[in-house]
Amino acid sequence: MKNQSWTVDRASTGIYDPSCFRMIEGPVPSAPDGKIVVRTLLMSLDPTNLNWLKLDPQLQAIPFGVGDPMIGVSVGVVVESRTSTHAVGDFVTGMWGWRRFDVVDPRFVRPAKPAAEVSFEQQLAIFSHVGRAAAGGMTLVGELEPTDAVLVSGAAGATGSLAAQIAKAQGCRVVGIAGGPEKCEFLREELKLDGAIDYRSEDLHEAIPRHFPDGVDLFFDNVGGEGIDAVLTNMAVGCRIVVCGAMSQYNVGATSNFYGVKNLPLLIFRRARVQGFVADFGPANDVVDKMLDDFTRRGQLVARTHVVDGFDNVPAALTMLIDGKNRGKLLARV
Repeated sequence: MKNQSWTVDRASTGIYDPSCFRMIEGPVPSAPDGKIVVRTLLMSLDPTNLNWLKLDPQLQAIPFGVGDPMIGVSVGVVVESRTSTHAVGDFVTGMWGWRRFDVVDPRFVRPAKPAAEVSFEQQLAIFSHVGRAAAGGMTLVGELEPTDAVLVSGAAGATGSLAAQIAKAQGCRVVGIAGGPEKCEFLREELKLDGAIDYRSEDLHEAIPRHFPDGVDLFFDNVGGEGIDAVLTNMAVGCRIVVCGAMSQYNVGATSNFYGVKNLPLLIFRRARVQGFVADFGPANDVVDKMLDDFTRRGQLVARTHVVDGFDNVPAALTMLIDGKNRGKLLARV
């Protein structure tokens, strides 16, 4: 058998072009002592992959460069093991290279749930970095309270939709920002949010105070850019702004081109705070995972998935995250 890898051929410093990747073929690797070889089955394609492609170590979860494989969260099956913790045939999930087969340190994977219990698609859409970001960001970072008036940007996206549902499940009034009437209808009709703002047809500076006459208590931001400025002018006293992502900035090139936030001084007078985070809460991961289990068991989380078939199609599929053509958590079936 041959192994295939999607490696970075050049940095993506402007509009994303799938040709920044190169397909490399080689032999299937062998496991050294203490490691496992995993065959990739299903890959998570995330907006942050576009950010990492700038090859700026400050913007990467794990620094890599030209000639290295892209990395991401996947589900796979162990095909060789040189460790007592994993056996051939075990299904695992974690972060490794965009490869059909990869050598993985078992410390950085965890057992996948049985597919008969929860599909691999739902595992990557909910029981993964995506769900951890939504649940941990809302509750641990945002310190969500049932009385909060909550605004979520990118609310029809993979993380935003879960974050919005978690806030609703806690009794909050929740409004989502999304692009286009179809996505806004999804927020109102399927996720049962209290309102939706279409950033493509509405002025955020006018729409946000209309939905939040007393100000925003908690803003869960996946988009960044001008939207956060609009929220800064409509904060309630003690507002918490949780920065999970900055999708609007991932396709603009160098960091010097990032949108410059103008209204930060308002944090002083509203006694508010802005806090970023990554979806790893250390010892609290177990607490977050149990939260996701509980919400799902009670039927309070809905996750749509959009699966692209074929390892060959992975680089081109990333463009869906830019133009918004994916309808749910974007995944690639290998």
